[in-house]
Amino acid sequence: MALRHKAYKTTLDKGQAYEWNDDHIHDFTDELSEQLLLLGPLITHNWDTAQTSGGTAPQWSLVSGHSFVVLNTGATTDNISSMRNKLNNVVSNITHPDDLPILTCAIQIAAVHNAAGVANSVVEFGFQDDSDALFTQNLHFAIFRFYNGHVFAVTGDGVAETETDLGARTEYAMYRIEILSSSIKFYIDDMVNAAATHTTHLPDADLTIKFSVRSKNNIDSTIRLDGVALTRLRKV
Repeated sequence: MALRHKAYKTTLDKGQAYEWNDDHIHDFTDELSEQLLLLGPLITHNWDTAQTSGGTAPQWSLVSGHSFVVLNTGATTDNISSMRNKLNNVVSNITHPDDLPILTCAIQIAAVHNAAGVANSVVEFGFQDDSDALFTQNLHFAIFRFYNGHVFAVTGDGVAETETDLGARTEYAMYRIEILSSSIKFYIDDMVNAAATHTTHLPDADLTIKFSVRSKNNIDSTIRLDGVALTRLRKV
């Protein structure tokens, strides 16, 4: 099931009990929330970096007093810096589309090459299979993909994929991927109105969370990850 709300309220707005009680349900049997903290534990506590190739493994960095996890490739074409979530210190898929997972994260794009064409994508992040190769098309996933200076919403069912151009990327943004029973919604900054809704080529496999960046044309690629949260709304 998915949580439904009788009323949308802005910050500091007051509400009445009747607006919420019937279906504003918070019960851990229906909802599992997890903040994948990026401040405190070692990166390797919750994340595996073994798919990094040539690039620098994700690591902490303070930028103007702000703590980020930084993924940096170095300036050699096709270097990759990547991290994938792990459970109990073991690399594994952590959710299934039937769990109706929601991924929310904040990312700063410090430097990426505006290479044209999907084969030259330089950033990918979202729900992916733990063992799948990075920067590969037509896999089981629901991800954001960057190339040609734009950000794209992408879903794949292991055979084909659906891709939607969401326009020019910004330096810093909040991203959300919401997997529903028969669609997947993608949000950028506006968490009420979806930037894209896909109903085709939806994944049907166990998935984990990955963040990956790749260099192109010997241009360094760097992203800074500010925070990650995962919610699973169990289907009843």
